[in-house]
Amino acid sequence: MGRTIRSATQTWIEEEKALGRFARALRKEDQRAMMELINLSRLHIAESSYASNLYPMDVYLISMLLEMFKRVQRDEATLAEVCKHAGIELPSVSTEIPEFPDLVDLIESLDQADA
Repeated sequence: MGRTIRSATQTWIEEEKALGRFARALRKEDQRAMMELINLSRLHIAESSYASNLYPMDVYLISMLLEMFKRVQRDEATLAEVCKHAGIELPSVSTEIPEFPDLVDLIESLDQADA
């Protein structure tokens, strides 16, 4: 008896084909970058099977983003270490998420301003 749904790997292969057609339309340097992103996304094929509520392309792109974010974090840590040894102080970057106002509070403040 056959499968009723495609496996994560089969889905990944289909997404790669679709992105491959897109990549071939890019300039050569962009093609290389795109192929590297596609290769990075393969690292999360197994995990993608747990994300059945997402579209395959969403998981594909999130996988790429995750790998690139890990690279940025590694590069930041390396830069911080080099700067520390060189006696250079890096400016601090806030990672706090700003608190967004409540919609009800905004409406009330507009009503008070109109009054």
